[in-house]
Amino acid sequence: MKRFVLHIALFFSFLVIRVNFVSAQNLFHQDIFYGGVTAGGFSTGQGQGSGTLNLYIEPGSTIRKAYLFSYRQGYAPAVPITVNSTPYVFDTINCVMTASHISPLVNPIKLYFKDITTDLNTVITSTFNITIPNQFGLPIGWGWFTAFIYIEYENLSLPKVASSLFINDKDFNGNESYSMAGMNPINTANPVGLSLMIDRACNNTNDGTIVTLNSNNLGIIGTPDAVNNLFSCSGTKGHFYYQNNTLFGLDDDTANNTMNGADALADISSYILNGSTGFTTNLNLNILGGDPNSNLLFINAYTTPCDTITTSIITDTVICKGDSIQLLASGGTNYYWLPATGLDNSNIANPMASPDSTTLYIVRIEDSLDCSRTEKVLVKVNEPPKISAINITPSVCGNDDGKIIISASGANSLQYSIGNGFQNSNTFANLSTGNYTLSILDNNGCSFDSTVFVPEINPVSALFNANPEIGVEPLFVDLNNQSNNANNYVWYVDNISFSNSYNTSYTFDSSGVYTIMLIAYNNLPQCADTFSLQIIVYDSLMIQIPNVFTPNNDGINDNFSIKVKGIKEISFSVFNRWGNLLTEYSNTITVSPTTIDLWDGRTSAGEKVSDGVYFYIIYVTDIQDKKHNFNGTIHLFR
Repeated sequence: MKRFVLHIALFFSFLVIRVNFVSAQNLFHQDIFYGGVTAGGFSTGQGQGSGTLNLYIEPGSTIRKAYLFSYRQGYAPAVPITVNSTPYVFDTINCVMTASHISPLVNPIKLYFKDITTDLNTVITSTFNITIPNQFGLPIGWGWFTAFIYIEYENLSLPKVASSLFINDKDFNGNESYSMAGMNPINTANPVGLSLMIDRACNNTNDGTIVTLNSNNLGIIGTPDAVNNLFSCSGTKGHFYYQNNTLFGLDDDTANNTMNGADALADISSYILNGSTGFTTNLNLNILGGDPNSNLLFINAYTTPCDTITTSIITDTVICKGDSIQLLASGGTNYYWLPATGLDNSNIANPMASPDSTTLYIVRIEDSLDCSRTEKVLVKVNEPPKISAINITPSVCGNDDGKIIISASGANSLQYSIGNGFQNSNTFANLSTGNYTLSILDNNGCSFDSTVFVPEINPVSALFNANPEIGVEPLFVDLNNQSNNANNYVWYVDNISFSNSYNTSYTFDSSGVYTIMLIAYNNLPQCADTFSLQIIVYDSLMIQIPNVFTPNNDGINDNFSIKVKGIKEISFSVFNRWGNLLTEYSNTITVSPTTIDLWDGRTSAGEKVSDGVYFYIIYVTDIQDKKHNFNGTIHLFR
């Protein structure tokens, strides 16, 4: 692209259409019919303004096909290109090219088209008043700058004419070669018109384009046409019409075999062989170090031995991204669909198309005589809804109070579902934990599907205290509940339930170590928490002391024996009537209850004492480390 405001070139190549028949240039349109072809263009260089473009339409004709083209440099916002008081605004659906330029100031370059056949048939005219609006505040090089008009007019009083419209598919480097292929067989006995549409060219000397065809030099073009000579660097367009097997130049274009200056029209019949179905051309920047011109359209009008062909294609259609549509064309023997991307078979009449984005499919329909015409179908691909955020509130176990709130964008109005029917609200409440199939449906019928998991939290906290936690049997224990976020309670002693009350109590009748457990839950048993404590129950203190024993070795009552329970230590002393200590005993008790032999009727020296009354003192320490003493008399009989 030009480095300066007056030197910015445009390049024509497809954004969604990369038509490439046999590695050839992009064949955008082709037909055979009775009538004529006319084309031209108007440009403001890189500015704004108005002008009048005069073409030619034979009186009594109808418009068979008419296209309006315009291009954008950079990221300029859409503006209306006004033609005969009708504003045309181009959007992404109409984009047929994206190309890059050696100058980064104007990237990307995009070409757009509109089918204006219906509009032109309403009021058929060959005079076009064109206005390019003022575009303030844009970076240098950005904007919309031109309008090209291509018309096929049908008239049964005129001979057949063949048309082929090619689009540039090369990035702007300044030396591009193009191969025009797939044309109908060309009859070189009559003129063969080639019209070039270029823009962002100032003059032949500073930046013109050298045109070569089949290695023949046609000349240098680049001077602004007379129709837009008020605007510098507005480039050269080949204005013409073709009918009655004759090529006519319009504006400042002449129907000879050369191109020069503002003349971008040539009769190329002398440079190709009769019956040819294409040719090659090269467009080369005239000076070194400059920025390439914008070489946009290649328009051919010619005669052919082919007859007219009746073809058809399905109407433009709309699908959702990710879906497929079966295309269908008819009227031929062979079919060549482009772009091939997204098609299961590009050489059949009814391929299955799965485009990722909006795509204009062009099919060249060829009959058994190798004659062909093109049909087009636009498959608009709608983007599905897009989720920007999903806010999930966990469900409290037992409450089923989870929540999903979806933030999404798409073709309004959106509807939402989590597997139980669609609703307008983007909020789903009172949800239990689990996976949900989320679906969002937009106004185009496109959907987004995903799986959303609602987690669960369990805030239940089981807790209690026991009073007391230790004691002797029988032990009465109060159990005071301190649980949170629960409404059901089950109490257990050694895994045996005994209560469902909030607070409760339990009496332990025998000694031992017991586990009290509380299971607290919220509504559902699975929403539970547990807590447990150990209760230690000791035997109560018991001591049985006899008052007589008979140590005569008959095996009966031979020892002064006592029965004890609930003690862990014992000591014993026995005295005679004069207070003399006869013997003593002490021990640690490990088994309770038990019987302890305290005295066998002998002194500590082993001597037998006589019958009589003796005095004793017994000291015990119970399980809870409390001290107790017992004293009394014992009768000894032998």
